[in-house]
Amino acid sequence: MTTASGSPSSPSSPSSSPSCSPRRRPRPPLRSRRGRRPLRRWCAMTEMTMRRAHIGDHGTIVECVRTWWGDSRTPEQARELSLLLPRLFLQFFSGTSLVLEDTGRIRAFLVGFHAADNDDEAYIHFVGVDPALRGRGVGRELYTAFLRRAAEAGRREVRAITSPGNTGSVAFHRAMGFTVETGDREVDGLSVHSDYDGPGQHRVCFLRRIADSPSPQRA
Repeated sequence: MTTASGSPSSPSSPSSSPSCSPRRRPRPPLRSRRGRRPLRRWCAMTEMTMRRAHIGDHGTIVECVRTWWGDSRTPEQARELSLLLPRLFLQFFSGTSLVLEDTGRIRAFLVGFHAADNDDEAYIHFVGVDPALRGRGVGRELYTAFLRRAAEAGRREVRAITSPGNTGSVAFHRAMGFTVETGDREVDGLSVHSDYDGPGQHRVCFLRRIADSPSPQRA
């Protein structure tokens, strides 16, 4: 399930592997020297490095999920959310997943893969962004990189899902050029697929056609 951000940070990991960003207060918006206008969002990315994920990131990413979502969920709920990222995703799909680092600390990640049963589709499974970077275009940067790489690999469609109540995710995907696929019911005016992930687990399904989709809008 595609999702995004949570609460800052976590205990540091061993020095041999990346760690989550330390707990900190969210930074105020970056501003120009004259202090009049926020700088362009990409300026916030200049000190970070994007790379392919690798299996050694798994423990750190799980810890990031448990801590970044700690401000909106109980520890048990955050732990359950982290179970959506078993090790197999980074064992078999690290080459199509992405990590954004800042001085050796993971600040954001995207776990996605290319379909094995066909040569046309790709899927974004889970996205996380350090809450201190909310509103700075980090999620957009990850999605854009994934879409570009999927297109370069010959994929023509990218899919994702979210919960009907996750209005932020719905708005984000629409701004990124995704359309909502017609389901079998409506929830608050939104087309939903009933029991998509099991009884009572309704989902909103998104589709973006890479070849003919409009450019992402500014959110």
